[in-house]
Amino acid sequence: MSDRPKATLAVYKDFLRSGRGADRAIAAFANAMSARGYAVHVITQQRPEEPLSVTFDPAVTCHHVRMSRIRSLTGGFNKLLLRSSIGAAFLRRALPWLDLMRETSLRLQACLESLQPDLVISAGANECVELTYAGPLRVPMVQMFHVYPPTCFAKNKYQRVTRFREALPLAAECQVLLPSHRETLRPYTSAPVTVIGNAIAWPADEPLPAPESREKAIVYVAYFTKDKNQLALIEAFAKLRADDWQLHLYGTGTPSWERRLKGRVTALGLEARVRFFGITRTPREVLRRVSICAYPSLTEGFGLALAEAMWCGLPCVGFRSAPGVNELIAHEANGLLADASDEAFAAQLQRLIDDPELRVQLGTTAAKTIRSTYSEARVWQQWEDLLWRWIPRLRDGERSS
Repeated sequence: MSDRPKATLAVYKDFLRSGRGADRAIAAFANAMSARGYAVHVITQQRPEEPLSVTFDPAVTCHHVRMSRIRSLTGGFNKLLLRSSIGAAFLRRALPWLDLMRETSLRLQACLESLQPDLVISAGANECVELTYAGPLRVPMVQMFHVYPPTCFAKNKYQRVTRFREALPLAAECQVLLPSHRETLRPYTSAPVTVIGNAIAWPADEPLPAPESREKAIVYVAYFTKDKNQLALIEAFAKLRADDWQLHLYGTGTPSWERRLKGRVTALGLEARVRFFGITRTPREVLRRVSICAYPSLTEGFGLALAEAMWCGLPCVGFRSAPGVNELIAHEANGLLADASDEAFAAQLQRLIDDPELRVQLGTTAAKTIRSTYSEARVWQQWEDLLWRWIPRLRDGERSS
């Protein structure tokens, strides 16, 4: 490979704190493109002294764009005006020097001017607004959707949806994670919409664990929130006829939400069988140890933890009504889908507990499905195909080998 980079990419993610799917996907993308010969710059608002939740390869440069401290009075004034479209317009047009979003956008655009990238990758809706609020960018911008797209256009708190609707037309192309998401985005943009799923950086030829080596445990790896729906899983687990099985919950959340979950476990008398493990840095090892994955999330952009469980040969149970989940899991083929109730979810889990052969059959098919579709080689080549469409010197035949 030539010492000259194929092209320069700037990837903007406002914060990298949670370690959730979007953070991990951004790190995987940046590291993969760097390994493929691109100069990759990751831009974040996070302070340099604050640890990142993900690890970037040494060749990836991370830029911490310094934002001025938001004075409580100015911040409160912004929020007050942003409660209505009239107030938001007044702030933007009559008081631009007090508009904190404009200040953020100007600093980000100054950073981009210094980097001179060939292409900008916006990691989400907030990022799209912040990048373009002060005006269009000088180079093409690709808009990523790490969530189910319609969720970006709901709950217009502080005019966020309005601002995103205004910013999205400035994207040259949009990337979504699953085929069904393309049509859900169509009402909001005329730009091309490309489906590229999340890459899973594990060996596609790795043998699955022997069924007898797996623990009698059901696992769920997810951040503790209402949408991830751990409470429904705890209720379903309480209904199972399987006293020798455990439920393993990996993740974290706000202290109040964790107390709520643990309080419900105590109320149901399940303390000895429901275990909270916190954040795992070794999901592959965790998923290869257990026998079943429960995934009761209400909606997903992709469900990276679900795909990883399927990659490891786990039979998975999700809700039939959950976007994202119901696209990765094909009922009775590579997993099971339940109707929208705790009882229905418990019934599908019970089927897997009672039928070891069904667990092996569905888990084996799940691994084949995910490994063939979301391997690194396939996903990163799809990304390169997208980049070539918007970077002139690549499009015109100057691609490095």
